[in-house]
Amino acid sequence: MTQAMNKNTLCVYDGPSLIDGSRVIVLLTGIDKPSINTKTGDMIQSYIIRADVAPDIAAKEGLDEAICGSCQLRPMLVKLSGKTGDVPCYVDKVRGPAGAYKSWALGRVECVTPAQASELISKLRQCLCGAPCKRKNGEYKCGLDHEHINSHSRKTCPNPGGSLGTRDGAYGDPAAVPLEVWQDIHITGRKRTSYTHRWETSPLLNSVAMASIDSQTFPDIDDAIKRAKLMGFRWYRVLRNGESKRDDEIMCPEANPDTDVQCANCGLCNGVGTAKTGRTQKLIGVAIPAIT
Repeated sequence: MTQAMNKNTLCVYDGPSLIDGSRVIVLLTGIDKPSINTKTGDMIQSYIIRADVAPDIAAKEGLDEAICGSCQLRPMLVKLSGKTGDVPCYVDKVRGPAGAYKSWALGRVECVTPAQASELISKLRQCLCGAPCKRKNGEYKCGLDHEHINSHSRKTCPNPGGSLGTRDGAYGDPAAVPLEVWQDIHITGRKRTSYTHRWETSPLLNSVAMASIDSQTFPDIDDAIKRAKLMGFRWYRVLRNGESKRDDEIMCPEANPDTDVQCANCGLCNGVGTAKTGRTQKLIGVAIPAIT
């Protein structure tokens, strides 16, 4: 029996990884059902995934180089390092990427061009039923039933908001696929976030992505930031415990527990901008306290 297509997911890239040549795919989720990610808010989430193995298995077995490169937050590299205090990537590979991958592997995901996806997204609106809202001490401060919120379609959302933003690389590094994929998805006026650990070898990504700088991958933080700035990148980094931001950094607005700012209505982490996107940003970084 033919299974129904997954209306919540689209595939916008199916081709070689720019990191190691393996076949990878880019899946966009949140097309039909609103996201309940309490940090980002309601945004389209993009997953960069190996085409031949589920993301949770790839991470566990160290097969995720195709989509994460040499990022020292890869679970296998953290395990092999044996360094006290090193932590693996916080992304839950099962709840998001693995579910989308399963639908794709079953042939239930439609493949479209990035430009076609962008046109579709431009017609969608944020779901504001649970926004702004954040989880604190394991509970949603708004007290709403977020599972119920996530169960309804955007088409039937009783509380639609403004334009729907996109999050590049909710899992995987945007540098694993051609820059044109992201350029065709992004349009002026749409909030988005994008981060790459591979900024040193992907200089053109400075137009759309932040250089992701963490102390595990870049032990000399000041030197890494200096090099990123010379390459025209803005940057994003997680502060170590007790560390303060630099003078050329601003704190991520979402870090304030009393604020209602989320990525969906912020948009600071969008690279330096281009003539196409209509944005230009000064070379300043965004810092966020250690994730606990």
